[in-house]
Amino acid sequence: MQIFRILIPIFLIGIGCAPYEEMSMSGEEALLRLKASGASYREFPIIPEDDSIHWIVQGCEEGSIRKVLVFVHGSPGNWANYLRYFEDPELQKKYCLLGMDRPGFGKSPKAIPDVNAQAEKLVTSLYSILGNEKKKNIILLGHSYGGPIAARMAVISPDRIRSLVLLAPAMNPETEEVRWYNRIAKIIGPLLGKDWKNSNEEMLPLKEQLTEIAPDWKKIQADTIVVQGEEDGLVSPENLEFVRKNFPPQRILKTYLLTGEGHFIPWKRFDLVKKILIEDLAP
Repeated sequence: MQIFRILIPIFLIGIGCAPYEEMSMSGEEALLRLKASGASYREFPIIPEDDSIHWIVQGCEEGSIRKVLVFVHGSPGNWANYLRYFEDPELQKKYCLLGMDRPGFGKSPKAIPDVNAQAEKLVTSLYSILGNEKKKNIILLGHSYGGPIAARMAVISPDRIRSLVLLAPAMNPETEEVRWYNRIAKIIGPLLGKDWKNSNEEMLPLKEQLTEIAPDWKKIQADTIVVQGEEDGLVSPENLEFVRKNFPPQRILKTYLLTGEGHFIPWKRFDLVKKILIEDLAP
């Protein structure tokens, strides 16, 4: 067992764990903080089923004219990764906010380690929450592994998903490789817990899956903004150029290549992401 005590810390360092509280916060802890802030929210489903998707919904009351903003977390993660966005008064005023636990994470029990199948599941679940025809002009914000999931959702539902904000998105199959810590995690998976095990199962086939769906990025109809750190050690900065080359040029609203920045843009560069959501996607 001594070898596992050595390998687990190395694994955690290798995946780039950072001291942002939302990255390690449970959904229950986040809900307590959201409740303490006085924000109103709803939780779906009330009674989870084996294949249900867990959602936190804020500001989406019947008749609301707010735009819909959906957060898609990376791997591993949960909806609480975006807690500071749910707590922000300006974003609360502008948007109907939805956070999810992707399949296999948080309170969404059944893992789906396939980008396309997961995106299809999430689109279906999202519209069951919003209603089939009530909300259009939906904005998806995806970070890291959540980037290709969000983009695939936009391909599946171009009539309703109109904007994408992709933060350090893992889009380019040429730069996706199985890393040393993925191989270690495959061996010691049972010791890492459900979220890390499911995360590793998503990462192992990602390169092949991205290769298969890459031709479909030409079908993107959503206006897209990409933010990438120049010093990102987890998702290659080459992903920014990949999006530029493979998305329709008229759909690229703006790109940001951040000097000296790494992978954890949603937290370290919250002010920039908020500016994008408030100003760049106006009105």
